[in-house]
Formats: sequence, structure tokens, C-alpha cells
Amino acid sequence: MADKKADAGPVADARREVEQARDGVATELDNLAASAHAAVDIPAKVRRNPVATVGAAGGAAFLLLGGPRRLAKKVEKSVFPKRYSRPPRVLPKQVLETLDRLPEEDRELVRGHLERDFAAYLRAEHAKDPPSARVQIWKTYDLLLGTLGARAARELVKVLFDSPRAKGTREERSEKP
Repeated sequence: MADKKADAGPVADARREVEQARDGVATELDNLAASAHAAVDIPAKVRRNPVATVGAAGGAAFLLLGGPRRLAKKVEKSVFPKRYSRPPRVLPKQVLETLDRLPEEDRELVRGHLERDFAAYLRAEHAKDPPSARVQIWKTYDLLLGTLGARAARELVKVLFDSPRAKGTREERSEKP
């Protein structure tokens, strides 16, 4: 009988600890559910802070849909319109010189056939653009700003779907040593 009384203390303590842990898990689950609901409740976010929410959503959409590249292409097109207005020349210089020696009436017909055939060959065999400073600038742009744009879009999506409770818990966590 003395053993049962001695065991009752540690067993009772263990039972209390299990009940406290169960209550803690239930509280955490409730907090998680509330945070998830607040994170996807976009209309409530818009009502609370319309400018920031719409700005974050618009910025994320702009970056995810390739807006910076499209904008840069339009600027380039407006600054250098001749690049976009002239038809592409795909024939080598020597072939063009030979075409110039043909009679006037046959020249355009032969040029059209050769350009179509040569363009099909280039598409099949040489899918990449020929190396030039412009191509390298765009590749560098894609590499740097594409990576930075994806990172910024990710951060904007986090801001968009961040719940007010999650902000408080993060601040509380950072204050604890």
C-alpha cells in the first residue's frame, strides 16, 4: 500500500504534464487554423490595408508575369525602332551578292525561296541567336534580374499571404534569446 501512495505522486505529476501538453497542442492547432484562415482571407486584408495589399499583389503579378523584361523590350523598341522595323536577313553576305547578279525579274523569287529554306535550316540546326553584345546583355539581364525578380515576387507573395498573428509570433520569437 505504501508503494501505491509513493507511485501516486509521480503518476499524478506525469498525468498533469500529459494534460498540459495536450492543452498546448490544442492551443497551437487553434492558432495554426486561425493563422491559415487569416493568411488566405484576402478580402479582409484588402479592407484592413487596401493600398499595401493591392500593391503587393500587383507587384508579385508584375514580376511573375515577366513585366520587367516586357517593359525593357518596349523601351528598347521605342529607343531603337529600326531594329524592329527591318525584316530579318538570314542569307549570308556571299549569297546576297550572288543574288544581285541575277536578272531583276528572278531576283525576288529566288531570294524568297532561299530565305525560307535557309530560315528553316537555321531554326532546325542553330536554335540559338548569333552571339552579339545585345544578346549577351539580354542573357545577363535574364540571369540577374530574373533571379532578383523571382526573389522579390516570392517576398511579395509572402507579404500578401502573411497573417497578422504570424507577424506577432515571429516578433515574439525574435525577442526570446
